[in-house]
Amino acid sequence: MFSLLIQQLNNFMMFHSNRSFVCSSITVAKFNPICTLGMNFVDSSAAISSTHPVAYFCAEFGFDPNLPIYAGGLGILAGDTLKQAAESSFPMIGVGLLYRGYSMRQKITAEGDQYDEDWLFDPKSAGLDNVYVDDMPLFIKVHLTEIDIWLRCWKKTFDNGVVLYLLDSETDQNQLPERSITQILYSGTQEAQLKQQLLLGIGGIKLLTALGIHPSLYHINEGRPAFLHWQLIRELMDTHRVTYESARELAIEKTVYTNHTLVDAGNQGYPMDLLKMYSKYYANKMGITVEELLKAGIDVDPAIFAITRFALNVSRKASGVSQLHTKLSEEYWPRYHWTNVTNGVHFKTWQSPLLTQTTVDSPSNLWQAHASEKENLLHFVQAQTGFGYDLNRFVIAWARRIAGYKQLNVVFEDVERLRRLLKDKDRPAQLLIAGKAHQGDPIGKKLLKDIIGYMQRELSGNALFIPNYNIAVTQNLVRGSDLWLNTPQLGKEACGTSGMKAIANGVLQCTVPDGWAAEVKWDDLGWILPPKDISLALFNLLETEIVPMYYDRQNGLPTKWLERMKKSIELAQQFSADRMLKEYQEKLYQ
Repeated sequence: MFSLLIQQLNNFMMFHSNRSFVCSSITVAKFNPICTLGMNFVDSSAAISSTHPVAYFCAEFGFDPNLPIYAGGLGILAGDTLKQAAESSFPMIGVGLLYRGYSMRQKITAEGDQYDEDWLFDPKSAGLDNVYVDDMPLFIKVHLTEIDIWLRCWKKTFDNGVVLYLLDSETDQNQLPERSITQILYSGTQEAQLKQQLLLGIGGIKLLTALGIHPSLYHINEGRPAFLHWQLIRELMDTHRVTYESARELAIEKTVYTNHTLVDAGNQGYPMDLLKMYSKYYANKMGITVEELLKAGIDVDPAIFAITRFALNVSRKASGVSQLHTKLSEEYWPRYHWTNVTNGVHFKTWQSPLLTQTTVDSPSNLWQAHASEKENLLHFVQAQTGFGYDLNRFVIAWARRIAGYKQLNVVFEDVERLRRLLKDKDRPAQLLIAGKAHQGDPIGKKLLKDIIGYMQRELSGNALFIPNYNIAVTQNLVRGSDLWLNTPQLGKEACGTSGMKAIANGVLQCTVPDGWAAEVKWDDLGWILPPKDISLALFNLLETEIVPMYYDRQNGLPTKWLERMKKSIELAQQFSADRMLKEYQEKLYQ
């Protein structure tokens, strides 16, 4: 059936090869709106190429510390993916939203309270360029309920034809309420979040069509971009005169999905009444009922539109981001075609340039390179906090979003024991914490306030909090720390790539065997923490094994520690973005 549909479409296209895909006959004020009435359909079996790239849709992209359009690991991974695609000359186009930095900079009061400050920026000064068609700036129109939203188009150009396109509602063509839709990442009411998702999915497809980009397939990352499915169906129906069911089948064949978390916040549900309001226009255009259009999002409760269920139902294949996460995803959402592609990191972004193969092979050179990165970290911490510490101390780092399931609290369950460990006269240690609690998470904010209180009192001089956790903070920490702590609730950390970045620099791991860490045999590499009684196990390991090994020197070198550093750096090759991208091609994109 599917091959017959393809043949019919190919025959149809022979008679319509001269049809224009950019309608510029409507001009309002001094801009050139694009009327996207059609797109070139590409057979899902067509090879990925420069003319038929993979369209990688994601709600956030983190690739520049000065461009605050990401919130955490998902955005950093998306940025690493595009950078690796450029480095590997892999045909890929990124599509996202341009947030404007509102409430993006973390600030801490003297009392330890977190508040968010605007981090406003000029897109052009941040390295973004306007997108032009026929020497006119490109604007995309997306219909939401009873109004049209105009989206300005920006781009970031990487090497070898890889481009990230970003859509921005902050333009004079919109009224003030509509201009604010893309200002803030992941905030506001459910309706505000839904608007962002509709603009990303529908607007993203219209953008690609307007530019004459004809992807071989569409890669949805988390459920937020999944509304691209509606626009794909609509354009297939309009352009190729096929039924809704036929267009839907074709759109599914061109779409793959990656789930990045099992946490509820990443798998949202929206009131079905709200979806009915926003889907009515699109259902009418497709000649179907609202109920027919929305049924792909029905999960257990028919009154809730489940975004993850929707993404799974509109994709031909789904992937998890670690072996354990994929196994759990199959249990959460059975009867779908799941495959695993464990995440990876972009080495040129995260690994110290000092770690050449010659350096790694020499214990003394490796220790010297690490000492240089420890010094760089010290200077960075001083610049960020105004405080320093003894460069010779053993440095322990915990850095990631401050969310309940990541369990930062276990490090501080026994503050007196932690104080004795850090302030040991013979083997002192320095604790560095970085991370941001979501603005709507009072529990996370309370935990952070308590921790900063400990740092100001019992742990003063040996523990520091580094504010405004971002790419630059991470780069310095994963290069200059000695030990990387990972303490999540087992089964909740889908992957957790910060540890991959750390081992790429020889920073040893002390981790719960969750996410990617469950795929490694940690004997003679790092240390495993049990899922329960983590705090007790952590202090026992630190006191009896980890800290003593670091300070055990032979001819001035921690020989056993350096052996583990070298093995960690070698292990990191298995968790590179290069390997990840190849597995995408082999497992998900085929």
